[in-house]
Amino acid sequence: MQAFPDFSLCSEVKMDMSGYFLRNSVASEAVNIILPTPARMKEMPSRRSLALSLAFIAFFWLLLFNRLRTEWTVNTLYSYGWFVPVLAGYLFFERWRDRPPNAANRPHPLWLILPLALVLAYAPIRIINEANPDWVKINFYLTSSVVALSFAALFAIGRFRTLWHFAFPVLFVYTAMPWPVWMEENIVQTLTRWNTAFSAETLTLCGTPAMAVGNLITIGGTWVNVAEACSGIRSLQTAFMMSLFLGEFYRLRAGLRVLLMASSFVVVFALNIGRTMTLTYVAGTSGNVVMEKWHDPLGTAVMVAGLAALWLLSYGCEKLQNKLFGPADNTRTAAALGSPALPAPFPIAFALFGIFWLVAAEVSTEGWYRYHEAKLSPPAEWNVLWPEKAPGYKRGELPERTQAILKYNVGETSSWQSAEGYGWSMYYIRWLPGRVSKFLSGAHYPTVCLPATGLKLISETGRYICPVGNMEIPFTTYLFEAGQKPVYVFHAIIEDRPAHDGEKISYKQVSTEERIESVLRGHRNLGQRVLGISMTGCTSLEEAEASVRNVLADILKITPQQPRLRQ
Repeated sequence: MQAFPDFSLCSEVKMDMSGYFLRNSVASEAVNIILPTPARMKEMPSRRSLALSLAFIAFFWLLLFNRLRTEWTVNTLYSYGWFVPVLAGYLFFERWRDRPPNAANRPHPLWLILPLALVLAYAPIRIINEANPDWVKINFYLTSSVVALSFAALFAIGRFRTLWHFAFPVLFVYTAMPWPVWMEENIVQTLTRWNTAFSAETLTLCGTPAMAVGNLITIGGTWVNVAEACSGIRSLQTAFMMSLFLGEFYRLRAGLRVLLMASSFVVVFALNIGRTMTLTYVAGTSGNVVMEKWHDPLGTAVMVAGLAALWLLSYGCEKLQNKLFGPADNTRTAAALGSPALPAPFPIAFALFGIFWLVAAEVSTEGWYRYHEAKLSPPAEWNVLWPEKAPGYKRGELPERTQAILKYNVGETSSWQSAEGYGWSMYYIRWLPGRVSKFLSGAHYPTVCLPATGLKLISETGRYICPVGNMEIPFTTYLFEAGQKPVYVFHAIIEDRPAHDGEKISYKQVSTEERIESVLRGHRNLGQRVLGISMTGCTSLEEAEASVRNVLADILKITPQQPRLRQ
């Protein structure tokens, strides 16, 4: 009898063979992971180079934002600057989605000369910036070097087509930079005059008689001061930034972007006139106390209404563009064209050198100034304790525009009557170390500021060194006149750690040469204070000096200096 073959053994063999191939397949994958294929080995350095290039560029941008953040913090006109990096990043992401295809190869090695020059230039720019953080020109150079390096990276990735495609998001960062002071001042003064005149005329036409006198509006026997903060400059700058953002967000054509920007200026100015008219009317009918309660809420409402109107304008511009030219065609994306993986814009060695150089520039900048400051005396610690129980004591506030210009940490002002019966008015301003350049304290000076309040300068009466405890305050004294009454003014700029070469800060337009000379000497702002005093009721300069000496001895509280340790 023929025996049937035992297929169970074949089945076991088959199972063993399938297990064998399965085990070998897993092992093969493991080998490929541990020992990459030639294609993967070629890809790994490219990824490292890309990661290092992106880290280098990102580090450069972070250093820039770290230098600009002081302006965004202390100057309310540029507080929107904190949002600019986020908005620029969003616009860059939107552009990335329809980016052009990458270049087939890297540009000629000589192309690296440009980014190399930009990186090397960071060190001297950074050293100058440390002593002059509020210098608009040097901040512009610093921003331009970062922007130019970003353009160089974009050129390496996709040549001029990619550079042009991403130009707007990269350039958008300029909207967060402060405008030149002369430009700001001219715009603020012009807008304030226009706002005052338009508001007074419109109120009169509406049946409420009002008259503009300079920056003041008189209505119903009440004087309303149209402060520079109410000029509309803050709304104007915010509208400028947002109109650029929304024009790019909706991908408007150049003509429509200009139309959007011009329309936003008109809308914002009209809203500010409405705000001034409302506040003036409330002051004339209910008094200045009620008007002050409405001041900030109306300012917020105008800002929100301005942004809403700006969005509606941009939305309308998009609809008009689609009607005239049809919807934009952004289908030719890099992904749709089968673009290869993103190439590294810089070689590994260049990216590593760039990161090293940026770190070295920061370290050497700090070392340069610390070397020159090592032998300076420690700062005297002192503060003002205002005489709140003195007769007629009243706490005031410095104008918002003053804070925007001077960028101080502490700004206080008060008035009272001294024990001798003199009328005292005093302001105290302080800058912490590194806040601004040491020259900015000279931007607020009696010979410029007080005549704007109606006082007449008679003469500069010399210097008065006022001893207070173990400290000497170097006042410059002036004689003004209010009507027929003399007003004695004392003004002092006090360095927390004065330089040994006796450099003095005074009111003047600081030149580029002076700023560079300060850098070469290793002088940066190590802390400054300003004391300004005006007195009425004195019959002579000697009486005024005696009063200053007596009052400051009571209200200035000085902490004794600790002895300097030998190094």
